[in-house]
Amino acid sequence: MTDIEPAEVFPLASYLWEEMEARGWTTDDVAMRMPAANGYEAGINLLTVMMVLAVQRDGCLIGDELFAKLAAAFDVSEDLFRNLDATWRKWPDRRAPFDCPDKAYGPMARNCFPKPH
Repeated sequence: MTDIEPAEVFPLASYLWEEMEARGWTTDDVAMRMPAANGYEAGINLLTVMMVLAVQRDGCLIGDELFAKLAAAFDVSEDLFRNLDATWRKWPDRRAPFDCPDKAYGPMARNCFPKPH
């Protein structure tokens, strides 16, 4: 059986943003919903979510731990995120561009990387 070539594939970031927008969430909300082993991990979660939304490059690999944390935050199967990411990586010539809107970043995220005046 041969693969059907998709017309367009979307990065995981695009799906995450659509879900965040539908739920009225920012990166801060996602990070706070991700499992954390200690208080400092919420900050690491925030930076990780920001990275996934901002960087859609083959070198930015997502591991099992992040898939598990995102799945817990959104209350979906880890396989959903793995399959979305795998499809995007498999078809580089079919990738749709995605620029995460500024409104995705909550107050904590904006404090991490404030815009210059």
